[in-house]
Amino acid sequence: MTMDHSPGASEGGLGEAEFFRKMVQSFPNILHKHNTKTLDQEQPPDQYFEFPLGARFSAPTRDVGLSMRDMVSCSLHQHGVAAIELGFEDEKSQFLLELVKQMNFEPDSHSSTQGALWDVTPKPEGIESTSASATQGRAHSKSHGVGEFAWHTDGAFETRPQRFFGFHIIRPDRLGGGVFRLLPAQDLAASLSPSTVETLLRTEFDVRVPDEFYKGVATNRGKLLDTDPVTGNYLLRFRADILPDPPKPGDEAANKAVAELKGLLDDTATKGLRLPEDVFKENVVLLMDNARFLHMRTPIHDQRRLLRRIRFHPKEEA
Repeated sequence: MTMDHSPGASEGGLGEAEFFRKMVQSFPNILHKHNTKTLDQEQPPDQYFEFPLGARFSAPTRDVGLSMRDMVSCSLHQHGVAAIELGFEDEKSQFLLELVKQMNFEPDSHSSTQGALWDVTPKPEGIESTSASATQGRAHSKSHGVGEFAWHTDGAFETRPQRFFGFHIIRPDRLGGGVFRLLPAQDLAASLSPSTVETLLRTEFDVRVPDEFYKGVATNRGKLLDTDPVTGNYLLRFRADILPDPPKPGDEAANKAVAELKGLLDDTATKGLRLPEDVFKENVVLLMDNARFLHMRTPIHDQRRLLRRIRFHPKEEA
């Protein structure tokens, strides 16, 4: 059916966009707006990520939240993002785990010693690791540190990186740190030279598996940039510190392409989009398409900050 998007197009007297807006607003558990803090006028203004219509939800109870699984899954596939405000206590984040399973996804283990749920919180003692290069059987993850975690995708070192990930935000940083930012793959690719995009699309790179995520294999190989065969959208797998130096010995074009990519991401002007404070807050579940966005975190100021993370695949691909 051909849609008329002209100003006079209507559905029962309403333009299509207005009709869809009113339809979404008729659902009581779909949220519509976000508020942002007024920033210090001496600081450059932040650009905030705008959640698409129908990508934010309210779950006053566990059952209501699970009943919205189809709408949440639709948002995750269509927009690459979904957020659910929980109106109930869930100390062990079992709603997050159950929602992922009921949306027909398969949670992935984080390592040979860690399960599907992973605490993102300062943990100076590290975690158990079976990697031969781990120090006395312990490893330290960037997600357990307090420094900045630069632009990356989760599981970039995996044989097949998890397509999606999610957080249960149990306690955000209450001292102004731990700001979460996104950088859409489409925006990143548009900022790179055509030759770099072409090179990254055809070149596979070796990547090192960090000790804390060891599953029996120390290195993997894959492209840093790819395209979705259905939508044509760009897809990413990237984490700078797991690439060798040089990234592709003997391949000048590939090394030059990675240098341009790293240079762009290291540029302080590449700030991406900040998640609004009324989304990245206590007792919110945030789900993301891991390949359609890079994400990063500013340094942690609050030692009690706690997120619980899950990584997952579509079940037919798991």
